[in-house]
Amino acid sequence: MDRYQLRQFGDQMRNSLLSNRSKEFGVFLFFFVVATGFWILQTLDETFETEVLIPMELTDVPEDVVITTPLPDYVSVTVKDKGSMLLRYWNKDIAPIALSFHQYDTGLANGHVRITQSEIQKAVNERLISTSKVQAIHPDTIEFYYNHGLHGTRPVQVAGNVETSPHFYLLDVNVNPSEVTVYAPAATLDTMTSVQTMPLHIKDLSENVTRKVCLRPIRGAKIEPAEVEVTALVDVYMENTIEDIPVVSLNFPADIRLQTFPATIKVTYTIGYSRSKEVTRRNFVPAVTYEDILDLQGKGLSKIPVRLKSIPDGVTNVRIEPRELDYLLESVKEEN
Repeated sequence: MDRYQLRQFGDQMRNSLLSNRSKEFGVFLFFFVVATGFWILQTLDETFETEVLIPMELTDVPEDVVITTPLPDYVSVTVKDKGSMLLRYWNKDIAPIALSFHQYDTGLANGHVRITQSEIQKAVNERLISTSKVQAIHPDTIEFYYNHGLHGTRPVQVAGNVETSPHFYLLDVNVNPSEVTVYAPAATLDTMTSVQTMPLHIKDLSENVTRKVCLRPIRGAKIEPAEVEVTALVDVYMENTIEDIPVVSLNFPADIRLQTFPATIKVTYTIGYSRSKEVTRRNFVPAVTYEDILDLQGKGLSKIPVRLKSIPDGVTNVRIEPRELDYLLESVKEEN
């Protein structure tokens, strides 16, 4: 932009500011600012309530002491005062309420300290403006637990439920770490068999999943670590068939021999894919008992049912084919 253009732009701005419309806007803006100022001054002279957070800290804690349930980080105080006075709390760093551990140490292996409301009220008043009136303090009861290193390890138990999608099943649930350290009084440790997680709810699971889960807090105890990793392992169902499994005769007298027709059966079953190779023909024991023969003869039936005397773990929905067999009993002569 050259000198002529700058001069032309300056003339336009001067004429715009000196126009009647600009003058009217300037008068309006002046009175608006004055009215706003009066409103703010009047408002600041009125009484309001506000929340003030005062930090809390526990000092002079010995190295051999474990604070199992600590103090709250803040005390919430509802104060009442004029608006002009309450503004001072907005940009003011309030000194924390510092409590010395030695003041409350009873010398016992475990301790439970309850801070009286009068102590907190006194400490709060010392940190507020003299014109401010305390309406409420939260929490109204302040306490902490401690011990001198007494602890034990406990297994972690997963609470909640894990549900899989159709055609899948829950193979296992692993927890890492499987045990945690609990700092607590002897009476608490003696009755504690495990530590539970917060409820874990998973639905329609079709693949392995790992979640970080917090452990359920225990009053007067400190748990390390405070959270664990829970891994749910899933597997897909598959159908498998094994043929030519020989039928076994059980409880027959020595002089009687059983022959079945056919001599073998076929077993169809459902199992998880990861375990499918573990199951073989030897894991199934189809059998016919002598008691079944006698029962059938009493009823005049000609076919004998086959029953599985052994089924591998993890196998479900087992089906036998054929379920009934023709049979023949033979007398066996004893050799001299």
